[in-house]
Amino acid sequence: MTAVDIGEQLKALVELQALDKQIYDLQRRRQAKPPQIEQLKAAHQAQTQRVKDAEAQLKALQVKRGSMDGDLAAKEAHVKKLQMQLYQVKTNKEYTAMQREIEGAKADNSVLEEEILKVMEQIDQQKAAIAGVAESLKSDEAAMRAAVAAVEQEMAVLDTAIAGLQAQRQASAPRVEAKVLARYERILEKKEGVGLVAVDPRLEACGGCHMNVPPQTINEIRLKERLIACESCARLLYYPEDVIA
Repeated sequence: MTAVDIGEQLKALVELQALDKQIYDLQRRRQAKPPQIEQLKAAHQAQTQRVKDAEAQLKALQVKRGSMDGDLAAKEAHVKKLQMQLYQVKTNKEYTAMQREIEGAKADNSVLEEEILKVMEQIDQQKAAIAGVAESLKSDEAAMRAAVAAVEQEMAVLDTAIAGLQAQRQASAPRVEAKVLARYERILEKKEGVGLVAVDPRLEACGGCHMNVPPQTINEIRLKERLIACESCARLLYYPEDVIA
């Protein structure tokens, strides 16, 4: 069995990691786009619902006014009937009682007329409010559609960029030995796109989790006899000066 050249494997992994980092970053940006579209549509839907609610309130007011108009018409007819009966009474006592009933009915009618006027005013105000919101809704819909189109365009650009990087990855991946690639990709998935990191020579720390890397471990990394993983975050490590892209 041919021995694996760890130095060459690390060089290939460094190139692959650079591609994978870009792919993961773009994919995260791509994943954020559909929720943005949903938020834009939800905001517009909420505005649309407010118009529908306002229209329902207007209809309720109109129904209320119709009912009150019917009540007023019935009360006015009752007053006219009483007035006709007034001339048929035979005693002053009956005349006075009926006169009081007529006056009471007229007073009730006056109260109802005032209430009708208030409802009419509410109807006018509601119509004006609906007109304003409906006009705003038109401009909001246009803005929403433009914003959605812009996000969809961003998604298309990201898809193209991701596809291009994935094509580069497919061309680069065969340079890595199968078992090494499988190990790297397991770490890559668990660590959200970062499976290989450089040791920081100045701090002697892992470039992923920034935990200290013991001198003995650094020596082992630089020997390149086997792949070395960080004891804290499990990412594969390399020494930057030893890997020339």
